[in-house]
Amino acid sequence: RLLRHAKSLRDLIVTMILSFPSLVNVGSLLSLIIFMYSVLGRHLFTFLAHGGTVGSIHGGINDERNFVSVGSSFLLLFQCLTGDGWSTMMSDAMIDESSGLCEEARGDCGSQLAIPFFISFQSE
Repeated sequence: RLLRHAKSLRDLIVTMILSFPSLVNVGSLLSLIIFMYSVLGRHLFTFLAHGGTVGSIHGGINDERNFVSVGSSFLLLFQCLTGDGWSTMMSDAMIDESSGLCEEARGDCGSQLAIPFFISFQSE
């Protein structure tokens, strides 16, 4: 009864219902892109030394947010999509021995591949 008298509200609800399948398609495509970057990030940055605690200068990639599993890298990349500290995560993925946080012999230093990885992901 309420929607019979409120034509503009009814039109809005009908529009939302009709656009839902398109939203599912866009969400599926976005999930696929994040999944592909998660797998690539896991391959490139699995053994990366964790930068520290949340809020520190090197705190973008830490014990909670890292590339150790596909799930955690998916969440890290989803956080990058929101724009929350993606440049800090990129700089953490480029750490070298001069930072004192990693050693080349252990294989836990980052690489310059972080620049095209994160920038191409942000531009998607």
